[in-house]
Amino acid sequence: MDKLFLLSQISLLDELPMEDLQLIDEMSEMRPVKKGSIILSPDKPLESLFLLKKGQVRLYRMNQNGKQFTVDILVDGNIFGETSTLSLTDDQIYAEAMTDTYLCTLGKSEFEEFIEKNPKIALKFINILSARLKELYSMSEKIALSDVKYRILYLLLKLSEKTGKRKNEWQSINMRMTHQDIANMIGSSRETTSAIISQLKKDGYIKKGLRLSVNVEKAADMIDEL
Repeated sequence: MDKLFLLSQISLLDELPMEDLQLIDEMSEMRPVKKGSIILSPDKPLESLFLLKKGQVRLYRMNQNGKQFTVDILVDGNIFGETSTLSLTDDQIYAEAMTDTYLCTLGKSEFEEFIEKNPKIALKFINILSARLKELYSMSEKIALSDVKYRILYLLLKLSEKTGKRKNEWQSINMRMTHQDIANMIGSSRETTSAIISQLKKDGYIKKGLRLSVNVEKAADMIDEL
């Protein structure tokens, strides 16, 4: 797999000239990660930034009873991790590969050296952090104030906006996700989540083809009623 090509697909780096991409290519280490592997955890902290070049990664927390709460699901072109000067996660976050994944790892010293030479990238990091905080606050409010049906529909709509393609009224969700993954994200049980997803299909809010799709206008109308 062409590491330099994959680097050029990272959204954070899409404005960099080829010579800068080549510099990152030389500074970073690319490695494949098998599905189900834990990349980061409170017990295994790493002062590195991870460029997700291909695959899908779940960021989650775990409470004292072992219950997981999914914070985010990242797809191709995303970035996560932390150094002493920048944190895109925190020290209580787990990162798990949901599919076979390719990651590019940039260590603390290499990252700081690169930022010093490319201050525009620092501004892009700020934009990423701002967008993630805004999305997290919005989702937290909906999850806290809504019943399970609204939580699921809101989550699926946001994931379709994040990863999908629009065709007429339907917008796909281009990521692999189980009912348990969805339950973990909205703080419900898998059984309840599965039952409500079946009802949402019957009511015409979502449909299942090769990928799950959301009827954007119909879903937005229901959510706006809150």
